[in-house]
Amino acid sequence: MTTTTESREALQSPQSNLSTARRACVEAALRLMGADDASVQAFGEQGMVMADGILLGIASLSDRDDGRWIATAVVRRPEEVSEARWAEALLLANGQAILLADWAFSLEERGDGVLMMPLEPDLKDPRMLSANFDGMLSLCLAVAAGAQVVALAANSQEESA
Repeated sequence: MTTTTESREALQSPQSNLSTARRACVEAALRLMGADDASVQAFGEQGMVMADGILLGIASLSDRDDGRWIATAVVRRPEEVSEARWAEALLLANGQAILLADWAFSLEERGDGVLMMPLEPDLKDPRMLSANFDGMLSLCLAVAAGAQVVALAANSQEESA
């Protein structure tokens, strides 16, 4: 996993609202994924970090330490993929992804895909959280790569016609 501490300007979040226990779990999960100290610290403070070009985020949906929380992964629409084709790719991915886990893609207003996954309130094992993050990263990268291949094939067909 390649991480950076840079977050996109449009997606800057306020100070992380995670409890100390959850923050420790998240930081341990990132270390399991191979993140460096600066990325782990940035994620603990901001609740987001860039990993392999995907902006991973996490937030508590409750003030309680045992309340609901959610993980997000923001994947940019590849430049060669039209907005319409990107929306189709995310819809297709939703149809398959929902069969595997409790997650779904949506579109943010700038056209990037956002994969959202509610986390179990009692999740305390960093290995499980790391596995969730890895799955989210893999799915986002696969959807972006698949959309690029389809777009390139469509462009080649249009040029041949």
